[in-house]
Amino acid sequence: MLFFTSILSFLCISVIEITGFDNSLRLYESFAEIHQVYDGPLRFQQADWDNIKHESLILRSVSNNTNQTISFQRRIIRLNAKSSDKTIFVRRHPAQKDTIACELIKEDREYSLVRDIETGHYFRVQSDLIEYSYEPQTNQLYEVSFHPVLFNQSLVVTYIVNNLHWHARYILETFNNGQIKFQILADIINLSPIAYHSNQTYLMSGDINLAFGNGKSSSLVVSSDTLESTIDYSGVHLFSSINDSLTIEPYSILTLPILLPYIRVKVLFVYSLILSIPLPATNNAQSIISGKHKFQRLYQLSNSSSLLPTGHLLLYDSSSHVLTGEWYLPTLAESEKYEFELGQDPDIMLLYNRTLLTNRTTNSSIMTTNVLIQNYKQRQVNIRFKSLCQLSITCLFYDNKARPLGSRLRSDLAIDAKSEIAFTFTVVRLS
Repeated sequence: MLFFTSILSFLCISVIEITGFDNSLRLYESFAEIHQVYDGPLRFQQADWDNIKHESLILRSVSNNTNQTISFQRRIIRLNAKSSDKTIFVRRHPAQKDTIACELIKEDREYSLVRDIETGHYFRVQSDLIEYSYEPQTNQLYEVSFHPVLFNQSLVVTYIVNNLHWHARYILETFNNGQIKFQILADIINLSPIAYHSNQTYLMSGDINLAFGNGKSSSLVVSSDTLESTIDYSGVHLFSSINDSLTIEPYSILTLPILLPYIRVKVLFVYSLILSIPLPATNNAQSIISGKHKFQRLYQLSNSSSLLPTGHLLLYDSSSHVLTGEWYLPTLAESEKYEFELGQDPDIMLLYNRTLLTNRTTNSSIMTTNVLIQNYKQRQVNIRFKSLCQLSITCLFYDNKARPLGSRLRSDLAIDAKSEIAFTFTVVRLS
C-alpha cells in the first residue's frame, strides 16, 4: 500500500549543446549540485530527502539540437509500506521472556499501538520491545519520476544537496635557501550517510544566496552541462576541475591537491618608524632618543592564475620543521596582489638613535636618525624600512647626502646572512 504526497510540476527546459555527458558533481562552498544520467525513477531516504532543495530537481535532455525545447511532468511520491495488519511479537516489560502475538496498529519511534490477537485488547508498548517476523521499514522513501519517458533521448537529472560541499585550504612553506612553496588543497566534505560517485567534479567559487527548507543559506549559479574556466558565471567562478572518477565516502573529508602554477609568494621583513617632533620651546635645545625593535614578517601574494577562493592558510618554516603562523586568505581575483603581516621575527633587529635640535628663533626642528638593521638568520633576507611623521606634522626627509626624499622615507634592502647594514637620514619639521 502506498501512502503518498504527490507533487506535480510542469517543467519546461532548454536543451544544452554538448557532445557527451558523464555523471558529474558541481561542488560549491556550502552545497553541491549533482548531475546524473536519468534512466528511471529516483528514490531517496528521508535523511537524504531533507538535504535536497526540492525546487532544484529538474530533468535535462542532452542533445545537439539547441532549438529544441522539451517539457516534462515531475512527480514526487512519498512511499510508506503499510505495517498494520501484520503480526508482531511483543513483551510488556524487558524482564518478560514469553512474547505475545499482536497486530501492529500504529508504529512510532518510542511507543507503538498494538492489539492482542487473542484478547482483542489494545495497548501501547515500547517500540524496542517489539519483535518482527519480517524486516521492518525504518525509513520513509521518496520517489521522483519524470514523464513522459523519451527512450530516444539521453536524459540528465540535476538537483542540489546541502550536505556536500568543499572549501580551499593553503600551506606556505619557507626554506633556508630562500625557496618558497605554496600548496593548494581542496577539502571535499560529505556530511551525509551515502556515498557520492562522480566521473567529473567541478570546484566552484562564489557567493549568491540560496535558501534551503531548514533556513540555511548557500550559494547558487545557473548551471550548464559544459564549464569553461575562463568564464565568470554571474559572479561564480570555476576554480578547478577533476576529470577522473571520484568516490566520496559517507561522513568523510576527502582532500585533494590542486595544481595552480601561477601563484608567486615573496617574504619581506618590514618596520615603520613613526616620528614625533615637538615644536621648539627653547633655542638650540638638543635631545637624543634611542630605541630597539623587531621587524614584522610580511607576505606578498601575486595571483596570476584564475580566481583564488577564500581559505585557511598555515605557514611553516620547513628548514626547522616548525609551524610559524596562520592566516585566513580572502578571495583573490585574477592578477590581484595581496599582502599581510604575521607577527614579529626575533632574528631581524632595528636599532636607532635620534638627535633632535630645535631653534625657537627660526621655529625649526631638525632630527638626524642613525639606523642599524641586523640580520641574525642563516640566509639573505629582504627588508623594507619606512619612516614618516605623525599625521599632525608636516616634514621633509633627506638622505645622508642632503638629497630630498619627500614627506616620507622608504628603503628596500637585501641583507646577507649574519650581517648588518647602517644608514642615516635627516628630517626637517615644517609645521
